[in-house]
Amino acid sequence: MNEKCMQLIKFLLETKKWVTSSELAAELNVSVRTVKNYVSELNAIYANLITSSSSGYRINTEVAASAMNDHVPSIPQSNKERSTYIAIHLLRTKKPLSFLDLCDTLFISISTLRTVLKRTRRQLAQYDLELSISGDSICILGSERNRRRMLSSIIFEESNSAFFNMDVIQDAFDNIDADFVLDAMNETLLEGQYYVNDFSAFNILLHIIIAIDRNLNQTAECIKTEFPPFIPAHVYDMAKKLAAKLEDYFNITFQADEIFEFSLLFYTRAASIAIDTINETNLEDYIGKECMSLIKEINQVLLNDYGIELTNSESMVRFALHIKSLLLRTRTKNYNRNPLTNSIKTSCPLIYDAAVNLSSILAEKANITMIDDEIAYIALHIGNALETQHAFESRITVILNCPTYYNINQELHQKLMERFHNEIIISDVTTAELQLENYPAADLILSTVPLNYNKKTPSIIINPFMTAADAAIIERTISQIKAGKKQQFFFKEIRKILLPEFYEHLAKPMSKEETIHYMCSRLYAAGFSNENFEDAILERERLSSTAFINFAIPHTMKMHENKSCMYILINDEPIEWDDNSVQLVIMLCFSASDRHIFNTIFESLSVSLLNRGMIHDIQNTQNYEDFIHIISKYNSEELFY
Repeated sequence: MNEKCMQLIKFLLETKKWVTSSELAAELNVSVRTVKNYVSELNAIYANLITSSSSGYRINTEVAASAMNDHVPSIPQSNKERSTYIAIHLLRTKKPLSFLDLCDTLFISISTLRTVLKRTRRQLAQYDLELSISGDSICILGSERNRRRMLSSIIFEESNSAFFNMDVIQDAFDNIDADFVLDAMNETLLEGQYYVNDFSAFNILLHIIIAIDRNLNQTAECIKTEFPPFIPAHVYDMAKKLAAKLEDYFNITFQADEIFEFSLLFYTRAASIAIDTINETNLEDYIGKECMSLIKEINQVLLNDYGIELTNSESMVRFALHIKSLLLRTRTKNYNRNPLTNSIKTSCPLIYDAAVNLSSILAEKANITMIDDEIAYIALHIGNALETQHAFESRITVILNCPTYYNINQELHQKLMERFHNEIIISDVTTAELQLENYPAADLILSTVPLNYNKKTPSIIINPFMTAADAAIIERTISQIKAGKKQQFFFKEIRKILLPEFYEHLAKPMSKEETIHYMCSRLYAAGFSNENFEDAILERERLSSTAFINFAIPHTMKMHENKSCMYILINDEPIEWDDNSVQLVIMLCFSASDRHIFNTIFESLSVSLLNRGMIHDIQNTQNYEDFIHIISKYNSEELFY
């Protein structure tokens, strides 16, 4: 099975619905005919794997699981895979590799190998490493720290399908007992009264195993790390204890700088079990005045710009401790990798945007450099706070209609609130249908008796004792009502900022920078933005790209423009936007008074546009009315939720 077939299977598994051949062709970057050939090839190997109909293709998840298990990559097939293969082997050995041996191993020609090595050279440059070629020999030049950084990054990317994938580590380092290392690490941390979550555990474990591998292969060199004074003695003692266990088991000897690296990993990624003793009153004693000042500032920005408040004391403490460890990691260039980064960027764009904004403040005030993975960890904390807040703010109003027989209404009221206290507000309890006329604004009526009530308010007949079936119907109806209200609000707000004069369809080759300049110039000339708008757009792009696969939504971090609008630009000529090729650009221009509209539309729009069918239809529009029609069409099909 080739990699394209594997990619097709993974895409169908992730999509979990019918997918057209044109959508698959766009995803795989092949023709529709090739997609059909792939499907035929796969069904010939695995009977009934992919079902086809007029709606497209859908996958059988059970058969797919078998196909995935059967797929064991052997010889790298693409230049990207070959480049990674060569990089890993060069990083794990001190001996140069032979041109001819690589050609034989990879079953490629010398000319193909030279093309692959160009890619490898670019990969290495990202980590300040060089590819040295002398005669028939190839080797890597660069520091030990950068070698380990690159190897860690490659292995981490391989494990991105799961946030803690021991199999990937064990396969990459088959000469190392990874389970023993993990057990030794957890045992050492527990003895020192520290714990790590799965995300941090993977990061720590990967660094330690790379250090073991470099020593086993006798390629380890001094990292030449300066020992900062902030590492507590008891954390350094934990690192020494772990090193001793590993040295005895693997018959190796760690250098002093490697043991310090272990202590730095512990200090910047593990958390003390004594966290329960930390509260808002004594928090500054643990994180220091500088960090406390930063926490107060970014929390204020979070509240003012996004309406998100860390009201829960536990959430506040954990967020503050995370920022403290983040500052330590960034100052020592010891970043945490995050397997959920791409998922958070695409599925929670508003939360990620808030995290980018806060990260820019941290970067400026603390003089540090933030990476996307660390920004995504901040987004996780923000998302947790927002979820709690939304649970309260998004509750719907319910009227309970129930006869007052043996206090049934009181018991039913209590059961409903126990089950749905985060979802509903019972505004009143009625005992007769006529009373419902006095409550026209309710979202839902729950009644224990049949109703002749003929108004638009939805109603559900439930058992006086509320069965599990009743609860399921209520839960489903609440979700539908919330989706409907969100839909109405979305369209009410988006129509305020969608203007015919800022819908444009072009067929002109343009770069990312040219596109931004062109759109910003038009907005400025029309009086919508101020003269600093383009600089602010580019500043946001430098922090983290606003491109989402095949569309981009450039915007600023602060909403300080004169008037609000949404500028739609469709270009028949693809625009290279960082790592993506886009044809749809939606530039958001907002005044401070309309910040709430930005919060309303940004996430819904970003998520809905991930539907390739919608993007395809939008790219074929020719005017403002067509664009409105497409959004309305997909909204009615519940693609916004």
